[in-house]
Amino acid sequence: MSNNATKLVGWLRGVGTSTLVMTLTLTSTGCGTGESLDTEQATGERWASSMQQLAQSLIDAQDDPPMSDTQLAAVQRVVETGTVDVVDYETGLAGYRQCMLDRGYKEIIFVDIGDGLKTETSHASGTDEQENKYSEDMSACTSIHRRAIEFLYEKQVGNASLLKDHNEAIADCLRRRGLVDASYTGQQFQQEDSAHSRSFMNGGTGTWTYSYDQSDAAEANICQYANGILSVDSSWPTEQLW
Repeated sequence: MSNNATKLVGWLRGVGTSTLVMTLTLTSTGCGTGESLDTEQATGERWASSMQQLAQSLIDAQDDPPMSDTQLAAVQRVVETGTVDVVDYETGLAGYRQCMLDRGYKEIIFVDIGDGLKTETSHASGTDEQENKYSEDMSACTSIHRRAIEFLYEKQVGNASLLKDHNEAIADCLRRRGLVDASYTGQQFQQEDSAHSRSFMNGGTGTWTYSYDQSDAAEANICQYANGILSVDSSWPTEQLW
């Protein structure tokens, strides 16, 4: 993460993801998708035994309001194929954007994280009444159009083992991408990430504390974002919603 970025602490990113995580009560039921796993991964709790099972669980645990027919069809395709088409992911984001625009917001801006992943930028603050309505509208539009397919696509990109522990999942992603050695663990990432955050305290300008090279930060951020940690770059535009 560069010095002009701010890390959002906590891995439940946003209303949509946190609500989704709370609705899932899956336990480990065997091996996940992807390549062979080491001991740490093999004993870690998983969202599901496969992408197909995870997709079905999302259909079974729909929120109120439920998924649109378009999102439901996209998730059903994952049940059948075990993979998420990036077009379905982008369709979900587009549906969310239109849903928010239809509710009166002036713009919804997404920025690229990498490997097809996108995130909505922050917005200029409104009144308490505006912010409360925005939270309600964002939650509803997310549930209808993007929550489930986004969750699945993030797992496909950055958590092929479907590990629940986000530190273990990030470490697994970093290993798969060859950014760290094969012995790198989730505990190491957690310690390095905490040290990096502390290096900005009390006027600090930041110290590189990660095992992966700083030149690989953009790719490493894909692993982090896919598992709920967002590094917000100050160069990103700010939404003007009202």
